[in-house]
Amino acid sequence: MLRTQMNSIRPFLLSLFAVSCLSLSLGARPADPTKKEGSNSLAMPMQCRPGKTSTEAIGWRWKPDARVRIYYLKNNFSLTERAAFSRAVDNWNRALSEIDSRIVLTIVGEREAVADDDATVTVLRGIPKGKDRLGQLRIYSMSNGVMRATMIISPDVTDLNALTSLMAHEIGHSLGLADCYECRRGTTAMAAFKEKNKGNDVYQPSDCDKYVVASGYAKDLSEQGRDIPTAKK
Repeated sequence: MLRTQMNSIRPFLLSLFAVSCLSLSLGARPADPTKKEGSNSLAMPMQCRPGKTSTEAIGWRWKPDARVRIYYLKNNFSLTERAAFSRAVDNWNRALSEIDSRIVLTIVGEREAVADDDATVTVLRGIPKGKDRLGQLRIYSMSNGVMRATMIISPDVTDLNALTSLMAHEIGHSLGLADCYECRRGTTAMAAFKEKNKGNDVYQPSDCDKYVVASGYAKDLSEQGRDIPTAKK
């Protein structure tokens, strides 16, 4: 009797097991192409050559899980100029989501004065420090734990594509990317600008940029604030 009951239950148990395995398979996250198989370490994309097509990391970056608010100093930029900046911000947000960085950039709008709150960037027109500078990111890590930045955009940069390129470049600095003056144009957001209204022909982070950002957050490094100027080469 017991054997007969077991024989009748066995097909049901086998089918239940099969459904459970399928559910786990469908619910599993796809493999991350930036990670080596069987390892927690990140794999550099094949096209990334440091100093040629890929930049390197600096120590400073937003804290993990930061919700970064971006402000524009009032009356410093037109609506079309702000739209050009938004293009770069949107591109970076997509990239940050792809690498599961948990960093989110949010454009809040205009304000009367520079923000001194945690996880804020104030974008303004001004003269960057240094010869031939087109942009400058001044980033601060305060003793009270506040991390904030100001982004100074030269009045000489007026072309909308150049503004998008410059914003993508400066956001890269805030995420731990260094300048790459020798990198080929069009390969990284951190390449040098050809001229003040030409940009570097990059409006969104490259796969190599995303790799360096992801690697930086995997290491979770940090250091004191510094000035990061953007030069014309």
